Amino acid sequence: MTFSAIDGPSFAAPSGRSPEPISPKPTTLDASERERSTQSGIARLPFTRFVLATLAAIERTWSSIWFQDVPTTPLEIVRIGIGAAVLFHFTMATPFLFDLWGDTGWVPPNFAHVYIQAPWMQSVFFYFTDPWQWIAFHGLFLFCCAAFTVGWRTSWVKWIVLLGQISYDHRNLTIVYGADSIIACLLFILCLAPAGRAISLDRVRAVRAAKRKNLTATLPPYTSPWAGACTRLIQLQMAILFFYSATDKLRVDEWWGGDAIWLATSTYEFYHPVLLHLLAQHYWMVNIATYATLLIELAFPFLIWQRATRPYLLCGAVFLHLLFGILLRLIYFSFAMIVGHMSFLYPDWLSRLGAWWKHKIGGMEMIYDGDCGFCVRSMAWFLAFDGLAQIRVRNFRTDPSPIVSNASLQSALFTVLPDGRALPGFEAYRYVVIRVPGLWWLVPLFYIPGVSRLFGHSIYNWVAANRSRLSAIGK
Repeated sequence: MTFSAIDGPSFAAPSGRSPEPISPKPTTLDASERERSTQSGIARLPFTRFVLATLAAIERTWSSIWFQDVPTTPLEIVRIGIGAAVLFHFTMATPFLFDLWGDTGWVPPNFAHVYIQAPWMQSVFFYFTDPWQWIAFHGLFLFCCAAFTVGWRTSWVKWIVLLGQISYDHRNLTIVYGADSIIACLLFILCLAPAGRAISLDRVRAVRAAKRKNLTATLPPYTSPWAGACTRLIQLQMAILFFYSATDKLRVDEWWGGDAIWLATSTYEFYHPVLLHLLAQHYWMVNIATYATLLIELAFPFLIWQRATRPYLLCGAVFLHLLFGILLRLIYFSFAMIVGHMSFLYPDWLSRLGAWWKHKIGGMEMIYDGDCGFCVRSMAWFLAFDGLAQIRVRNFRTDPSPIVSNASLQSALFTVLPDGRALPGFEAYRYVVIRVPGLWWLVPLFYIPGVSRLFGHSIYNWVAANRSRLSAIGK
């Protein structure tokens, strides 16, 4: 008997033996397996959903902690403070450049390497051979510190500031202390951050470019999840500093006994005769100051993260370092710490402060000649510094003013005050610059007693009379 295989050759059964019947597998086994598989899948489904939900919750929590889409304003305040501190510090050290960091100064190169603990602790000063190289680098460093402070070309000058800070530190480790390490850490984080996007000349340049095309144009505030991450890094830096400072103090018996502040103020380094006399007469103040310092430093790392307690902890930390700066004369260290604490400022706090200032000052309208190219460019430059948008503008050529006549506006710019008065020319600018924070750097030019008005009116009148010629030059 012959059987035919599906899509295969035929074969024959052996003679004298009947073929065994081929029977299918019991259907009851298939049904049982399918039932167990279904029950197992049903059992695994809630667990899988639980795992996925847990992972999603962890991801959301992680993102809310590290990657909030926030403005860079707190970072910019830290940038300005740290830049100003470093600029002042090293400017004052300029007369001692070769004494502190030169090859023939206090610490010769072979002696400096004794303090170097790792090959990555480098300094550009190790590779200088001629005095002009020290002078050139020091000048470049101070220039970049100034640019970093005002936010000009921040994306690259910040790296030179960091390089300089590290180079000065590693070249002479005998004069380095906690403030230098704190500033170096904050500079490193600021180099990673998108600094320079607000309260900076970089922001002014971007706004000015937009207003050159349309004076009423506005740029939205820059926000970024990475800005939130870098802000959090600085905050952690400050919280950890307080935590370790407090735990180190707890190992000293004088802090437990309440006498630590007395010992600090009676040492040669921090001796303050007036303060010491006051504390000797009222020793209870020593105990309160000692335990209050411990309380602030212990509470800060844990309570600074809650919105309800942050204002109190922030005020306590700032007050503590103000006392360190004034009474113990740790000015550089105290200023660096206070600036670092500014990273805890909520952006909405700063927004409310700006709104309060804007409401307090009242509205201002500047009326200009839209047919004058020089006038438009000047207004674009002027408005670029108005970060709070306090100034309204009006082109009298297309939108005549109900307060100032067109004839008057053809000879001078006017500022309309909240009470309806209108100030012309130099007085218009003089009124505005002291009321717009972004223009405060111009206040000395407009408010020098007896000089500003004497020369200011003449200069403005000359510019107004020659604005057509100036418009042609700027094209």
